[in-house]
Amino acid sequence: MTETVTITGKDLKQLVEMRFWGIKNALKELVENVELQLDENGNDKHLIQIYDYTASLTTITCHETGCNIHWGSGTPSNVKTIVNDIMDGE
Repeated sequence: MTETVTITGKDLKQLVEMRFWGIKNALKELVENVELQLDENGNDKHLIQIYDYTASLTTITCHETGCNIHWGSGTPSNVKTIVNDIMDGE
């Protein structure tokens, strides 16, 4: 049985920031840019954007019950593997 854990507010913001810095550092030489947009309106919805050299945009939307990754059409498989590992806490 899988249990859903809800993370909100400051704790969610800290978790997303930690994942962002892990992704940014790991992909330093592999992508053009990694950006973080933190929700300052109290909606607990944060966004990580990854711009790779294939002109693809990958977005990671994080909210209180998890994160959703929308891969860019040309995102390289090695970038996907690194991002998945970091988002899974590895």
